[in-house]
Amino acid sequence: MLISCLATFNVAQASEAETTNDPRMKPAEAMPLAAQRILVGLTQANNGYLAVGMRGHILRSDDGKQWEQVASPVRSMLVTLDFPTQQVGYIGGHDGAILKSTDGGEQWSLQHFDGEARRPAIVYDLMFDDEQTGFAVGSYGLMLKTTDGGEQWNRVESDIEFLGFHNSQIVRVSETLLLVVGEKGLAARSADGGETWEMLVSPYTGSFFGAIPDGQGGAVVYGMRGRLYKIPDVASVETQSPMDYDPFMAANVEESEAIRAMGWERLETPTNESFFGATTMPDGSITLVGNAGLIMTGDPQNAAWTVQRNPNGDTLAGVLPVDGALLTVGRQGVEWH
Repeated sequence: MLISCLATFNVAQASEAETTNDPRMKPAEAMPLAAQRILVGLTQANNGYLAVGMRGHILRSDDGKQWEQVASPVRSMLVTLDFPTQQVGYIGGHDGAILKSTDGGEQWSLQHFDGEARRPAIVYDLMFDDEQTGFAVGSYGLMLKTTDGGEQWNRVESDIEFLGFHNSQIVRVSETLLLVVGEKGLAARSADGGETWEMLVSPYTGSFFGAIPDGQGGAVVYGMRGRLYKIPDVASVETQSPMDYDPFMAANVEESEAIRAMGWERLETPTNESFFGATTMPDGSITLVGNAGLIMTGDPQNAAWTVQRNPNGDTLAGVLPVDGALLTVGRQGVEWH
């Protein structure tokens, strides 16, 4: 997550928001150099690639090399994309913006917008199981669920919202289990489709920015200052009450045996730079990108990592493997490595 990690989200229907004169709801301006400006989200869809970022920019490419700007209904910064199918996709971002496409990302319509929230409303991540059912998570405990393709977004009320921590990402770690990670070491799981959530005991008090499911009910969790953890079995981690949790009294657990006793494992890394994005490689290894142009690849099983740097030193926020190379987005837009 390249952007500031920052909402109580009072959902506004797009039809209501469109009656305002909010400049953020004007269509994004066409910018000839949009592919070289800040881009945060990256995904593959419809036999091509899409990227989103500042000023409501949406970019599409067939080969990852030639990019064209796609019309966007907002000028708010866009952060994340999810395509449950090749044709149906969603974008989330600042001001509670949620956009939808039904043609592989060629055209986008505004579903929701909330520019009047008391605190900044930012959708940091979207996760859809299919065209109809998905979640939006974000700032200040934001969690929404839709079961009708985004026509209605319903607030998910849970005790973890009481903390007001920013939810960075939501992933499915098994058929029955969801995992959310976020600010101040937040990790929470749901075993009932996201209706209720349990806060996990965490060894870290800094921010987590994402998680990579391992396909076996576990996940690798990444965040600030090169912190990387493995949860072998999300379902077995001890829980705690958010109502009793005091972030001012919490401290990092550094001893390996104590961390393992909590159901986690600390993976040592050769860097102190924060990780903002990650992807699974074709061979099962993972690549993480982040602050100061960090690119780190390795196998979480043996914690053997290779590190390279973006030659221009600029921060990277998203990464995808493409034909033996890495396609990234970040402060300087689209780049290849």
